[in-house]
Amino acid sequence: MNGVCNLELVRVNKRDGSWAALEDQWRQQCENHGEDYDTYAEASLGTLHDECDDGQIDPASGVFALRDTAGGFHCACFLNSTLLKGFNGKVLRVRHLILSPHYDFADLSIERYSDILSSYFSQLIAVSKTTLPSDHIKLHYRSPYDRTFFATFALNMRGTGVIKNVESVGMWLHITNC
Repeated sequence: MNGVCNLELVRVNKRDGSWAALEDQWRQQCENHGEDYDTYAEASLGTLHDECDDGQIDPASGVFALRDTAGGFHCACFLNSTLLKGFNGKVLRVRHLILSPHYDFADLSIERYSDILSSYFSQLIAVSKTTLPSDHIKLHYRSPYDRTFFATFALNMRGTGVIKNVESVGMWLHITNC
């Protein structure tokens, strides 16, 4: 977990063992910090566990994790691409984002959190253009800090031509891709 470069948002599932690899890594991180994995973020992890593919992969949804080139998992979330009322085209809904225990228990700088969240956000845009093609992204914030960070980050990206429109509505960030 030393570096956060070369990260990719990848589908994880039970069938190929990638979900078990994520759980093993995060269990070890909890143990390294004297914490119990079975009670660590049990609501979020339980939801991701339940949503994780264990049979045929749903091409429109799944659990995705930000993985580095060494196989380390930095965060996980549930994604689904669907048609929603009020949107023209498919929407990539992003829910249940959880950072690895390392980010919860280690004494890290704010820049380190910003790096991982920036990488995650950039990879969400990439997934919306490739793996789960969607004209829009609708990201659910975990906290008021996420609201501030992601909305500001998205507004700054709008000037690059990657994002066409950005709007923060309640605890959701609405993005329209270019």
